[in-house]
Amino acid sequence: MSFRDDGKVYLEVGVNGEASKDENPHVPYGADETARDVVECIQHGATVVHYHARFDDGRQAWSDGEISRSVLAAAARDVDPLAYPGYDGRLEHIWAVAEHPPAGAGLLFAPFDPARHVTHALWNEDESRFEATERSNGSHPAYPPELDRFKKAGLVPSIGVFNAVDLRWVMLAARIGILRQPLKIKLFFSDRWVSHNDPDPAVLDFLVSQIPKWIDHEIVVVPYAMSSAERCQELWEHALDRGLGIRVGIGDCPAIHRRVTNAQMVDRAVHLITKRGFSPATQDDLRARFAAPEVDESEMVRVVVNRNRCMGWGVCYTNSPEIYQPDADGYCVVVRPHVDEQLFEKAVEGAKGCPERAIRVELPDDEPVPSDARSIASGKTPV
Repeated sequence: MSFRDDGKVYLEVGVNGEASKDENPHVPYGADETARDVVECIQHGATVVHYHARFDDGRQAWSDGEISRSVLAAAARDVDPLAYPGYDGRLEHIWAVAEHPPAGAGLLFAPFDPARHVTHALWNEDESRFEATERSNGSHPAYPPELDRFKKAGLVPSIGVFNAVDLRWVMLAARIGILRQPLKIKLFFSDRWVSHNDPDPAVLDFLVSQIPKWIDHEIVVVPYAMSSAERCQELWEHALDRGLGIRVGIGDCPAIHRRVTNAQMVDRAVHLITKRGFSPATQDDLRARFAAPEVDESEMVRVVVNRNRCMGWGVCYTNSPEIYQPDADGYCVVVRPHVDEQLFEKAVEGAKGCPERAIRVELPDDEPVPSDARSIASGKTPV
């Protein structure tokens, strides 16, 4: 269930990013200024704040976890500081904060841009997995090992999607359980960065149409490095008309917001939200929505479907609708790529009933299971 089902939307703020005080004198530098903006934005109605840890002179503190700790610790004296730092592809400072957070200010989100971690990947439909190519040279594996560390640290990836290629990888990763649902997807749009999505409402509609209904997610629309205030406004309004979340902030688009503060940007966003009958989601709403799973997914049974073999007979989702559902054309999709022992038998029942043997139930190596289930996991017909 998304926030809009409860009459709420996600409101994020990008307070500083890589913007400078020359572009807007209110861009916060240093821990004290940044913490002040985190507090003010949340007090004015923001759900989450995204910030870059920066030194007092404005330089980016990409490898200094202490500044992020200071930001969160200072903000925690006044609000629930649901905030997360940016990164340049290196995550060391984020791991440092996650492993040693200040009191009352642990991280929930951490940034993850597939474009920084996944290149030259192939998709193997028969095996339902990614494969690296020789061009990747081992430096960009098809499965980013950073995701394992996210899980270990209890962090939810805040996924930056800059174009349709990024989105395709995210959807495939969610389909096979590499990315845990619900997903937090940030769709970036820019009229200056040609690698970003074009800031056209029709492009936004297209991207949203590429997300299957069975993938649980929240979308945040992010106009970034924009030169047109009108196109920013058009994107925000179009997103809200669809019940999607938005991100505002002078850190994202300083060139068109030269005198306003981040708190004023939040006030404007709250006005747009409330006049549509919504309210901004709260920090408690977000923590509940993205709560950590009770069971370690690495110890669960994995269910995958080979869509090259699926012929849409429908036996799987007729027998086990808790795990299998039809897409718009009647072909099988796995809505629960990981299942616990309570749904294990239903997963096996759906797999055994498939006339095309298109479904695999893959079991942990050390898990004792019935012999017929193990043969399903290996793709063989049970005897």
